[in-house]
Amino acid sequence: MPTTTTIRPPVDAFRRAGWLPASQQVYNDYMKKLKHEITGPAKRMPGPGTLYDTVGAAPELLEPIKEFKDFIETNAVVYTDIVRMFDKITEFPSTYQEMLLVFNKIFREAPEFGSLGPPMYMLMCRVMNTEGGFSAFTKQTFNDHMKKMLKTWELYLLSKDSTDVLNSDLGGWFSDKAIDAMMKEYPNRTFEEVFICDRSLPAWGYTSYEDFFNRRYRTPGTDRPTGDLKDLTIVSAGCESTLYAIQKDVQKTDELFIKDEAYSLVHLLANDESVDSFVGGTIIQSFLNTTGYHRWHAPVNGVITKLVEVPGTYFAQAPSTIGYPIPDDDSALPPYLQSLTYFANTATRTLIFIQADNASIGLMCFVGIGMTEISSCEATVYEGQHVNRGDELGMFHFGGSSCALVFNKKSDIKIGSDYTTPGVNLPINAPIAAAAPPA
Repeated sequence: MPTTTTIRPPVDAFRRAGWLPASQQVYNDYMKKLKHEITGPAKRMPGPGTLYDTVGAAPELLEPIKEFKDFIETNAVVYTDIVRMFDKITEFPSTYQEMLLVFNKIFREAPEFGSLGPPMYMLMCRVMNTEGGFSAFTKQTFNDHMKKMLKTWELYLLSKDSTDVLNSDLGGWFSDKAIDAMMKEYPNRTFEEVFICDRSLPAWGYTSYEDFFNRRYRTPGTDRPTGDLKDLTIVSAGCESTLYAIQKDVQKTDELFIKDEAYSLVHLLANDESVDSFVGGTIIQSFLNTTGYHRWHAPVNGVITKLVEVPGTYFAQAPSTIGYPIPDDDSALPPYLQSLTYFANTATRTLIFIQADNASIGLMCFVGIGMTEISSCEATVYEGQHVNRGDELGMFHFGGSSCALVFNKKSDIKIGSDYTTPGVNLPINAPIAAAAPPA
């Protein structure tokens, strides 16, 4: 049996990382405001078979949302899932029509800084926690439509219009509260010292919200040093993140429906031909802060041997957690945040296989896992490229995200004791583990 340490930091660690609202009141206020903004049009939006009748006051849906609505209403199986999904939902949004109108609003806006948490998760958390939701969110055709809708949002966030939240106003990303949140892990440093920007320019020189979201370090050697690159025993953190789980003796195939989370290599690595070499190995998984650095760095020196883009699910939580209570306090994690290992096996992700220069490490894999919101991953390296620890591998586009380092059995890496504590930060480029010296 695999040896798993599912760290699962306390609720407060996820809240500090921006994955949960600062309080139940913050969530309630946001949903009340959202409901007020779309309730009128929602009442004028009929059910199956029509779009608006002749009501001219209703907003025009974005084309991918229109297509998604038609898909729901003309596919009997999916429509049944959607009906089941909302059957016992009393909180807003309580119908799929309301949900689509909220999509229509959110996908035309850049997210403000605040204490809400990922907006799409806040919207979807209750329907995700239903059998109907799980059935819908695990259908490939359903996810194809989700991807198309989320791509529309991504295109907006790549536009100049999305810089309207890059200011010092309340809710702006350059407000004092936002800067404090983004700089928490960089004591005694200013934003402009750590990140490339130009405060004399509009939006501090960022061309879009995505440009800001994927901001670069100005001098990574100062704020996130790699140490001695000639030391091939070092394994660095691949993302600026918080530890979630460590599993040793990973199995080729494991149950994804069991109560305790497990990795299944044939699923995690998309049935890659190298799967057998990782059986019995070790996985380290962590999650990113919503206000943090979202690029990936190489954890070892080596050659990129393969890049794999894996399409997957967007809002399907672990089946063993379906129906778990969603607490309105810190008594327990919501079921979605008990599902990160499941996401590693099923969500949209990018696999970057690296043949380490240190033969004692051998072949390893960096996994970038998109989980909510846009959930897209982009590699910026190519097959055959040599990278050193700390070199950029790629990035997440806006959304909740996680990453995993997968090692083969022969590597026998040792994880530093400082990096096994629940809620501990894993600074990118930091030496979090070690392998034996090259033979």
